[in-house]
Amino acid sequence: MTYLRLFAVCSLVLTGCQDAIDLDPLDNSPVVESTVRPPPILGGTLTLTDDGIAIAADPDRDLVHVVDLDAGEVRHTIALEPGDQPHRVALGSDGLAHVVLRGAGGIATIDPHEGTVTARHGLCPEPRGIAFHDEDSSLYVACAGGSLLRLSEAGAVQERWELEPDLRDVLIVGGEVKVSLFREAAVLGLDGTRLAVRPTADFLPHVAWRTWVTEFGDVAMLHQMASIKPVPIDPGPDELPDGGAPYGGGGVCDLGLVSAAITIFSDNEVRTTPLLGSRLTVDAALSSDGMVAMAVPGVVRPEDRVESKRPGRDDSVSFDPARSALRVDDPDQPGCGSFDENDYGQVTAVAYAADGRLVVQSREPAQIVVMDDGAPGGGFATIPLVGEPRFDTGHEIFHRATDSGLSCASCHPEGTDDGHVWDFAGLGPRRTQALDVGLRDTAPYHWDGDMADFDVLMAEVLAHRMGGKRQSPERGDSFTRWMFEQQRPALAAGSADPALAAAGEKLFVSYGCATCHDGPAFGGQRTERIAGVAKQVPTLRRISLHPPYMHDGRAATLEAAIQDMVETTRGTTAPDADVDAIAAYLREL
Repeated sequence: MTYLRLFAVCSLVLTGCQDAIDLDPLDNSPVVESTVRPPPILGGTLTLTDDGIAIAADPDRDLVHVVDLDAGEVRHTIALEPGDQPHRVALGSDGLAHVVLRGAGGIATIDPHEGTVTARHGLCPEPRGIAFHDEDSSLYVACAGGSLLRLSEAGAVQERWELEPDLRDVLIVGGEVKVSLFREAAVLGLDGTRLAVRPTADFLPHVAWRTWVTEFGDVAMLHQMASIKPVPIDPGPDELPDGGAPYGGGGVCDLGLVSAAITIFSDNEVRTTPLLGSRLTVDAALSSDGMVAMAVPGVVRPEDRVESKRPGRDDSVSFDPARSALRVDDPDQPGCGSFDENDYGQVTAVAYAADGRLVVQSREPAQIVVMDDGAPGGGFATIPLVGEPRFDTGHEIFHRATDSGLSCASCHPEGTDDGHVWDFAGLGPRRTQALDVGLRDTAPYHWDGDMADFDVLMAEVLAHRMGGKRQSPERGDSFTRWMFEQQRPALAAGSADPALAAAGEKLFVSYGCATCHDGPAFGGQRTERIAGVAKQVPTLRRISLHPPYMHDGRAATLEAAIQDMVETTRGTTAPDADVDAIAAYLREL
């Protein structure tokens, strides 16, 4: 009997049930919704100059701060347009800085000395990474849809490459341009070369939050590792894994279902270090002496801890409530997390200054923290940043870790998906579903359509499986409203062959695809029986970003998924030309 069915029985019978099970406690703390609800955490919004200036982008408030680290003061706060969502920052020539505007589809050039925006340039629906190449004074911008653009520093597009979808960071490695892939945790070269993190017997690499070039010319990557072991959903009380929740992974020195890792690509080897006891980790930086600092905004708050449901288990020594949102570790001999008692805020970005100081950016409260010793535990100075508070109940529920060590954002980074196919006990393989596609009016949820609404989903997944608290109706409503706001634009509008995409739209209708993939989200509103099995029809928004395809991830490419559906629903094989045209159309969505 599942948790929800057992809960329903308890609700009806009311006698004796409370002695039989330990219901997850209820979080009924007050709802807080900021005046502008913040987007999912992006991480890595901090860049330092050689002369002690920090340039900190603030996507929650659409601001860029110029901070004098030596003087301990903010020189300028530059207001951008509402919804710009500034993210990565690249330093150019003549003291200029170039900021990716994730929400506006372009970049802004700022003069840090004057505190002004000198130019704005629209580029693509969702730019992500940026780098400045000293040799040719060019900017390189990576777009989520797969375009890599070379620009003059004045903003003119000089060259364009169409690579793979899901591009992330741009790197200049020994004069060569490379770009990372977000979900796949790989690095592409323009010459066709590919650097990939090696899987292990139990884990696959995913979600490259940050990829950068070290001072030694190596490529470093902060990424996640996702388990390929069977995942229990309804284990018996004696079968609960460490952490006291079906999804386990809550111990200080555990490798959970999702763990952070650092991989170094050097000329001679690829070395990956999994980080024990890790929580949602979104940015990293290496010091000159080889230490790695990490931003861990998904740390568990002491008041969020839920008592273990595992009989006879004492978790009092497996979790230290002083766990910090900043972690500094030796990648050659990693420990089990940070136990610094200082509160640095919800840390989302880290960087090392040229003189060895560790500089930390917190999104809430908005502040810069400077550590003279290069690590937590010593003296530090706090520099408050300007901006309205952005604490928000929906945002908080999504990012804070549960007793399993997981947060919603662990499998749904940036509010989307990790590209992983999980092996759920009793269900089989299920691919993580994307959340940034517009979920309003797409209930029921999950591949099997067995979650009637977000209240059911939060009770079953967040509370029961992940070991979090049940949420009060008011908090659940706030979370639902926040989730419904998470919708990103189409990725490739105008970049594909218009004639081919137009032909694909007609074929999409003639093959009957629009019968189920209908409505504003192109699906997501019904459960259909396909090959005799009931499945929720997925939305096709931003579909090019979400391989592998189908509920079990059996189709590696969009073309394979189209052919799979044609064969399954029509009993025939579509010509390659038709498949290519439909794929071109779908990449426009």
